[in-house]
Amino acid sequence: MKQKLLALLTKDPRISTRSLAKILGTSEKKIQTEIEKLLKSGEIVGFAAVLNSNENGNEITAMVEVRVTTQRGKGFDEVAERIAKFPEVWNVYLISGSHDLNLLVKGKSLADVANFVNRKVAVLENVTGTTTHFLLKKYKEDGLIFGEKGRDRRLKVSA
Repeated sequence: MKQKLLALLTKDPRISTRSLAKILGTSEKKIQTEIEKLLKSGEIVGFAAVLNSNENGNEITAMVEVRVTTQRGKGFDEVAERIAKFPEVWNVYLISGSHDLNLLVKGKSLADVANFVNRKVAVLENVTGTTTHFLLKKYKEDGLIFGEKGRDRRLKVSA
């Protein structure tokens, strides 16, 4: 049940416990208890709305590639944890390939994002280089396709 519950909440975090109970064939009380347990354990860390910045153009989003030289015994964690504390940074991922960390950064303008990368990330000890890619348009995010106006993506519930 836990995996099905997580999949449903990931698809639509606003789905009611009543609907979840019907879909999963259990009681609302059991659903609420399971959600509370998932929150307490840290498996669920929050619920968020996915904004269509194509329609709401008040922020700039960039993917920033960061190359790092690691220190013995510390790996990438120390640099990644420091970068994660900046409020401009929304996501930090350790990845394989030509760079080490991938950041999702948001700002009010191109200049804000560029200044943040140049003045706060690129100057960190052990950061050997950065490459910034500005997002121009979203087509799909968190499993949601943009541009499908008016289409109800919720699961059908039959009584």
